[in-house]
Amino acid sequence: MKENMGSTDKFIRTMLGIAFLCNIIILEPGVFGTIVLLILGGLMIGTAWFGYCPAYKPLGICTCEGACQCQEEEKAE
Repeated sequence: MKENMGSTDKFIRTMLGIAFLCNIIILEPGVFGTIVLLILGGLMIGTAWFGYCPAYKPLGICTCEGACQCQEEEKAE
């Protein structure tokens, strides 16, 4: 699991994750809405923390700066 996200992508995902979690308090969405917002917020913060987005691999997206590890990995295969 190589990093495939740059610092800007990580920052945006972290802010989105925090926003999803804050909306639980602000909107009081009920049980189903709370679960959905918890999952979305957790996924955003988790992918930012690890620097890896599983959806980027099949789409061939890499937002790393400079020499991207994921592009080097694809050339080696």
